[in-house]
Amino acid sequence: MSYNRMLIILSITMITIIICLCGASYAYYVLSNASTSFSTTTTSIDLGVDVVYAQSQFINTTTGAPITAEEVATKSAKSLFTVTAGQNLAGHTVAIEILLSDIVIDNTLKDSEFKIQLLEGGNVVSTKTGADIGNNNSIMLKDSTPITVGTTYNYELRIWINDNNHIQNNMMNKHFSGRIEIATIAK
Repeated sequence: MSYNRMLIILSITMITIIICLCGASYAYYVLSNASTSFSTTTTSIDLGVDVVYAQSQFINTTTGAPITAEEVATKSAKSLFTVTAGQNLAGHTVAIEILLSDIVIDNTLKDSEFKIQLLEGGNVVSTKTGADIGNNNSIMLKDSTPITVGTTYNYELRIWINDNNHIQNNMMNKHFSGRIEIATIAK
């Protein structure tokens, strides 16, 4: 084989490898920056209460930089879900409780500046802190409250580190996870 022919074959091979590496790098970049959004529905057949999670029943996050009160709405970790009592419960009193269970939290986050907030229809229902999480690794976010049959209630769970204008580097890049549970009672 001549030197020129070998040089052409090696050049084509190297260009092909470079194109494949660039394509794989770009695919990884797109995949790692993509946000998966899907809805799941959980129905209590006995009670007829539908819970729809915009992302998942589980919230799993690694804390970032502390944020101010003005930034919470846009920069906190969030989980959105809805609760609806079906028409088959007409004539009954239906109540729900919302809690965060199966919590796995880094000990550094068991601090009053680590915030967990539940909103209903855009209004704050409860605000808890990492210091409120006990040894049982669950926390009540909303006590038993009656809901109207046929009405859909929109909830947003927010998690963040509150900026207290002090150095909080020890709280950054720590793991937190939990499962949103909806307990229903019908009478």
